[in-house]
Amino acid sequence: MSLGNAELRNLWPRPGMLGAGRQGTGLIGRFAAGENSWLWESAASRLTVRGVGDPLWWLARWHSETKRRFPSAGMIGYIAYELAYPLLGLTLPGSAARETLRYPLIQFLVYERLDECDSRPSGLSRPPARAYDQAESRALIGRPTVRAMTDASRYRDDVRRIKAHIAAGDIYQANYTQAFDVATALSPAAAAARIRAINPAPYSAHLNFGPVAVADPAGYRSAFPEIDILASTPELFWRKRGREVETRPIKGTIARSSDPSLDRANLRRLITSPKDQAELLMITDLERNDLGKVARVGSVCTRMLRRPRAAPSVWHLESTVTGTIAADCDWTDVMRATFPGGSITGAPKRRAVEILRDLESIPRGAYCGAIGWVDAAGDAEFALGIRTIVQIGSVVRVFGGGGIVADSDPESEYDESLVKIAPILDALTRDDESHQPPEHQSALSTAHS
Repeated sequence: MSLGNAELRNLWPRPGMLGAGRQGTGLIGRFAAGENSWLWESAASRLTVRGVGDPLWWLARWHSETKRRFPSAGMIGYIAYELAYPLLGLTLPGSAARETLRYPLIQFLVYERLDECDSRPSGLSRPPARAYDQAESRALIGRPTVRAMTDASRYRDDVRRIKAHIAAGDIYQANYTQAFDVATALSPAAAAARIRAINPAPYSAHLNFGPVAVADPAGYRSAFPEIDILASTPELFWRKRGREVETRPIKGTIARSSDPSLDRANLRRLITSPKDQAELLMITDLERNDLGKVARVGSVCTRMLRRPRAAPSVWHLESTVTGTIAADCDWTDVMRATFPGGSITGAPKRRAVEILRDLESIPRGAYCGAIGWVDAAGDAEFALGIRTIVQIGSVVRVFGGGGIVADSDPESEYDESLVKIAPILDALTRDDESHQPPEHQSALSTAHS
């Protein structure tokens, strides 16, 4: 059975973003890890080595060892959001143990080399703006094959709870999310093609990992099924080139319109919105502080603040923060300093993550984690796993959320979370429901029985 395959492509060209995709040549092996245990599996011999300890340290160690035989070796993979808990000194939520769609916290495929691949989209370089209004977004989650894991009233109540924490001075902002499970007859390749067509993004990823079993320090072995991670994300988490590191947090979202005048009006509303400006400013400051943990003193700089960025269905606001990392730091140090991303957690980060852990009933997994590559020179590029889904068998999990601040309106926040994922839900469910096989309709209840 295959260990998996992975590729990253840029299907929404933007200045400064991923210029060319990455794909591996000559699969050497796979690294998979839990909270404090890991395994290395050879592609050639299927020899498996297991161990315990810091998974990021061991991932870098195996990469380094591999380069002794393959000097150009690089790797592509993901780091799940839940690695945030041990990195921040927090315990994993109880929901992680009860989760039915479970998979390792880290998986990377290691290749003899990473090649650039042609990322230029065929046909139109950019599809026309596709707006999803409130009625359309809500209709999408009402389709028979879509199951909301958090109902609308719970979402609004949790927004109010976060606002109460803000009023009490616990946090300034938190990024609350909800999950939907979609039963699908689509293969992962077909689902990826649909998502890329309807919602192209600078970071379009398709990662496939075969079944694997990871043992914890006590010797208990967890068996995980084959998974496919499909990402169509606009957000650069961070990139490292030599000693230079750059991060581009996104905060602030508004729906687009197919009417050019309305589209421009929506953009003006976003740019001038005090709420969205405050969100982005707080997260930009957080990212500056995170980079400052590993950067040379005085090198951290905000290159751009509140740059508007277009996606097919929404407008975003984006900042750019750069820094020069210290000579004794590598890509794993950057990851430890910045993970999880500030734009999908809140400020202060640790307290926001703690509050969200107690409110969100479904683990995020690869969603809101990091997806990217590391090459033989130690250069790296990771996208933030928003607009990211996981497919296991016939069930696809889709997440949407948004930043909550003091003046957030619960109803508006709920609708914003739907607008962001409407293109993905549309891509996955656009076929006539009546033509789906009977087993498709029952896949959700089977997966959660």
